[in-house]
Amino acid sequence: MNPDAPLRLAIVDDHALFREGIAAILQHDLHIEVVGQGASSDDAFELAQRLQPDVLLLDVEIPGDPARATIGRIRRAAPNTGVVVLTMHRDAILRDELLAAGAVEYVLKTAPSLELVRAVRRAAAIVRGTEAAGDGSPGQRLQPGKRGILSRREREVLRHIAHARSNREIAREMSIAEGTVKRHTSNIYAKLGAKSRMDAVRRADRIGLLAEPEGLGL
Repeated sequence: MNPDAPLRLAIVDDHALFREGIAAILQHDLHIEVVGQGASSDDAFELAQRLQPDVLLLDVEIPGDPARATIGRIRRAAPNTGVVVLTMHRDAILRDELLAAGAVEYVLKTAPSLELVRAVRRAAAIVRGTEAAGDGSPGQRLQPGKRGILSRREREVLRHIAHARSNREIAREMSIAEGTVKRHTSNIYAKLGAKSRMDAVRRADRIGLLAEPEGLGL
């Protein structure tokens, strides 16, 4: 790959005006070429598979699969494409989960345009092998398959919570003590930064934890 060639970028966001505005901003940079745009998780996968861009800019809340699952599909279809997550959510749990899923950068929609341009350039440099990943900053790239926030047992408990089961019902279903269920629930709250059962379910659903097969996790 020619290191001097413009980096090829695809943008996926379901708000057309915002997406087109981002494209216009980024194309002012002579070293960035916007090669495709989409509005859903299926679009993201199709663009990644067909175009193999250097970088794919991905909004978290698009129609289709959760962001975590979408990132996984992109990585399998285009392993040399760096995913830059774009979101309104200043959420460290969300950031860590999506970086663990394989995203390279995490950028807030409230960030100035220069910060976005820098994030796209860093992502391209990382996938081209010309820049090392960071040391814990939002631009850090974690190894694919790195363990998630919740253990497998905690995710199983959370799925039962999402189905409105009581601690007693969960304990019976999982063949564990009710006190163990309470301990798992407390750990879930702490790890997700949740304040209630519904809040934990909402936060987990946002990052795709509830959509994962039972076999994933610890």
